[in-house]
Amino acid sequence: MIAAEQWYQHQENYQKYGLDMKPRTERKKPVPQKRVFTGKDKMRFLALIVVMGVICVGMIITTAFAASIQYNTNTLIKENHVIQTEIENLEVKLHAATNVEALETKAVAQGMVYPAAGQVVHLSAGGETPDGFAQMMKNQAYN
Repeated sequence: MIAAEQWYQHQENYQKYGLDMKPRTERKKPVPQKRVFTGKDKMRFLALIVVMGVICVGMIITTAFAASIQYNTNTLIKENHVIQTEIENLEVKLHAATNVEALETKAVAQGMVYPAAGQVVHLSAGGETPDGFAQMMKNQAYN
């Protein structure tokens, strides 16, 4: 009986500390079920792949088109720069050609002289030019 009394005391201690005295039973591990794709799932997956492919091809085409536009833009910018440089050069040449000192130097080099007092014709802003003024100027120039 001593063993029975000790067992009873142990049983009280186990219950006191919240331990269960039931014998352990082995738990069965759940067997993982194999995934079975139905025809509907396969069609959805195929549709998803097709949509993603179309999106990727669209992105590639868009990128190629943007690169083409950028190339054309850069070409036009270079051409514009060349034309702008040519315009600036022509403006400098025009300024040099229409400069009063340059014109006077060229005229003197070709044999032109300042007009004498009798060769000067004065025009007034309000007055009218005489008839045949152009012919008179032509006669004076060639005589």
